[in-house]
Amino acid sequence: DLEASMLRVVVAFLMSAALAVPLAFLAGTSERVSQVVMPLVGFFRYTPVAAFVPLCILWIGIGEAEKIAVIFIGTFFQLVVMLTDSVRAVPRAYYDVARTLGGSRWQVIRDISLPASASGMFDSLRVGFGWAWSYVVLAELVAASSGVGYRLVEAQRYMRTTEVFAGILLVGFVGLLLDLSLGYMTPNEFRNMLSK
Repeated sequence: DLEASMLRVVVAFLMSAALAVPLAFLAGTSERVSQVVMPLVGFFRYTPVAAFVPLCILWIGIGEAEKIAVIFIGTFFQLVVMLTDSVRAVPRAYYDVARTLGGSRWQVIRDISLPASASGMFDSLRVGFGWAWSYVVLAELVAASSGVGYRLVEAQRYMRTTEVFAGILLVGFVGLLLDLSLGYMTPNEFRNMLSK
């Protein structure tokens, strides 16, 4: 069950980050893109993830894709906002100097935005991974046959209170371990990884 939950979280989070990072760079460095993207992101960010569960079931079904979609929805829009803020935190003077020296848009993003915002981006991704882990329980509450959330529902159905508490403790403990393991990577290591 733990393996099934972890697989769903990792797949959904990687998809979310793969789309959120480039979108954040576009929105963080272009006012036009920001004016289009950020209101839409803000709308979905404030919509409870639980409200999307029935829609995901109707459109996607009750298989693995539905569970991954719920976790994706729960993390993607939050990540875009936090990552965009990290990009916007880079002093505008850096961009002005790069453009004055003839830097292209890609060079500005690669040589200015990416290194200068790496620390904030790393923290945002770390928080986002924690959200993904917390949303896996919600994703597995409906029509699942494996996972930590499924075991919690099954224990509740048969009134096995000790197993419910054990599931809650397991979710918290695994989340803490994941956060601590991500904490061992420094922002500089993250920046080097991105630059490769």
